[in-house]
Amino acid sequence: MLKKSVVIKRKKMNIPRFNYRNLVFYILFICGLIIGVLTMQGDENSLKTVFNEFFNDYLTNKSQENFFNNFVDALIFTTILPFFTFIFGLCAVGIPIIIAIPTLSGITVGMPIGFLYSCYSLQGLGYVTLIIIPSVAIVIGTLIRCCTEAIRMSIEIIADISGYQTTSKRNELKDYCLRFVVFLIPLILSALLEVGCFKLFSGLFSFI
Repeated sequence: MLKKSVVIKRKKMNIPRFNYRNLVFYILFICGLIIGVLTMQGDENSLKTVFNEFFNDYLTNKSQENFFNNFVDALIFTTILPFFTFIFGLCAVGIPIIIAIPTLSGITVGMPIGFLYSCYSLQGLGYVTLIIIPSVAIVIGTLIRCCTEAIRMSIEIIADISGYQTTSKRNELKDYCLRFVVFLIPLILSALLEVGCFKLFSGLFSFI
C-alpha cells in the first residue's frame, strides 16, 4: 500500500518596505515647525510686529474677498513649494534644496502658529485647530510625497549623467510629471478646505 505524502508549501510573507526618506522629511518638517514657533516668542519681538501687520492685512483681504478669489489665493500659496520641488527634482544638483524644503515649510507653518498662540492665547489655538491644521495636514503630506519623488528623480539623473544608467529617461520623465499632476488633487482639496473652514469658523474669533 502506497503512502500519500503531503507537501506543505510555505508562502513568503511580503513585508512592505518602510520609506525612510518620508520619515526624514517629516523630522525635518517638525524641526522647521519648532523653529517657526520659537521665532514668534517674546514680548519685544520685532518679527512679531511685522507679522502682526501682515496677518491683519491677510485677515482683512480674506474677509472681504469672495470664495473663488480666496480659493485661488490659497491654491497659489499651497502649490509654491511643491512646484519648486518638482523643478529641483529635474536637476542633478537639486538634492540639497529638496532636503531643505520640508524644513522651510515647517517654518512657514510654525510662524503663524507661534504668533497666534503668543498674541491670542486660546483663541489663537482655536484658529490654528479649526482653520490652519486641517488644510496644512493635507499639504504637508502631499509635499513630503513630492520631495520623495523629486529626490528619487534627481538621484536617477545623477546616475544617468555619471554613466551608470544607459536606458532612456523619456518614460521616467513622463511618469514623474504624471505623479505631480496627481499631487495637484490633494492640494486643490486642501485649498477648498482652508477657505471653507475660514468661512465657517471665522465668526468665532474676536480678532477677525
